[in-house]
Amino acid sequence: MRAATAIAVSLGLVTSIATHADVYRWVDARNEVHYSDRWVPGSELIKVDRSHAQTSTAPTARAPQSNGPPKGGEEPPRDRLAEAATADAVRSDVAKKRSEECDQARERYEKSIAARRIFKTGPKGEREYLTDAQADEYRLAARRDMDAACGSTPAR
Repeated sequence: MRAATAIAVSLGLVTSIATHADVYRWVDARNEVHYSDRWVPGSELIKVDRSHAQTSTAPTARAPQSNGPPKGGEEPPRDRLAEAATADAVRSDVAKKRSEECDQARERYEKSIAARRIFKTGPKGEREYLTDAQADEYRLAARRDMDAACGSTPAR
């Protein structure tokens, strides 16, 4: 009975320690997923230790540290989190911009296909209609632009 109690207490201590640690995930060169409580270059933070997290959602100013970089060349956890959030915001902005460019290229291509005659506006605002060969070349260019902006031919 005492052995079972000792095992239960030790398991409880291990579990409580494990639930209070940051967890990082990374994929190695062989595409194997690894988890650790220590940061490794290329890893992402998937669980944050709430006891070390900031309680305020407002940004706080940090005094510069004059004692150099942390041991082992690692960044402090908050700096990594801020950098990861910034990287996510950049990826989101890039994806949004690419989506807009794809939509614009798709619209240009669809208009060129639907139009019977294609024209360019001259320097004085007059319309200069393209020949059939020029219109075909314009449509091909619009298709190439759409493929480049969208990554591939979108299925409709």
